Amino acid sequence: MSIVLEARGLSRDYKVRRGMFSPVATVKALADVSFDLQSGKTLAVVGESGSGKSTLARLLTMIEEPTAGTLRINGIDLVTATKADRRKLRSEVQIVFQNPYGSLNPRQTIGDALEEPLLVNTNQSAEERRAASAAMMARVGLRAEFRDRYPHMFSGGQRQRIAIARALMLRPKILILDEPVSALDVSIRAQVLNLLVELQDEFGLAYLFISHDLSVVRHIADEVMVIYLGHAVEMGSRERIFSSPQHPYTRALLSATPVADPDAKKERIVLQGELPSPFDPPSGCPFHPRCAFAVDKCRAESPVLTNKQGRDVACWVID
Repeated sequence: MSIVLEARGLSRDYKVRRGMFSPVATVKALADVSFDLQSGKTLAVVGESGSGKSTLARLLTMIEEPTAGTLRINGIDLVTATKADRRKLRSEVQIVFQNPYGSLNPRQTIGDALEEPLLVNTNQSAEERRAASAAMMARVGLRAEFRDRYPHMFSGGQRQRIAIARALMLRPKILILDEPVSALDVSIRAQVLNLLVELQDEFGLAYLFISHDLSVVRHIADEVMVIYLGHAVEMGSRERIFSSPQHPYTRALLSATPVADPDAKKERIVLQGELPSPFDPPSGCPFHPRCAFAVDKCRAESPVLTNKQGRDVACWVID
């Protein structure tokens, strides 16, 4: 497996005016996040709402620029990349959003929506574009007669298949999946997840899978990165994270995951307090105001990811 994306120290700040007479405030949406994506593998990113998951997706798809850090795709550094390089790299990274209907033009037929990326980015003829869209529709399980229909004529699961097909038209190497099944019925989720697994095996895709549903993450991920208030607090293989989580925040998240076994005994860890304001993050470890194990050092110094028990953990109290 080859590394297709390298992120080092990615940070993203936003300047926000909170009122007419208030000074401009800084929101630290993402802080010093580092990871690699490998072809044919899935890295899942989990965390509460407001933790920075969608901000990370916007940076990786080049919708926004990082405030600090480096991002390399296929060995090309985006900070120093030329316009031609950036244009080429944008076809290497595609995104599938949570709401498939919102990501499709309601006035555009499915055939036109699938052919549009080819029309903009390639020199293919109309016949070649039509053949490519027909082949991709068949690959994701859509019938040929759907080509001339509009998005409102399809179910949620069918729309998400269309969105996946559109993302794959340029044959990218990296797919950002931002809550791709959370808006679907439970019975449809498994079908879409299985389709994603098949497509990854067939095309050697690298997935960054953003989700708050840990049961879905457990099914599809190879590695898991847990984010809290913009900071990566734990990262490791799916097996290690789910079998023996180390960071207190990771333990609390996993304790809320339903278990199919009615006889299984499970301790529910309830976090106290609310997620701190990104306008005024706590000093030291960002999790210490809600952590039952916090010590004085947690309040004073921010921990960095350190390899502990076979995974990277940002915590002072974990041996």
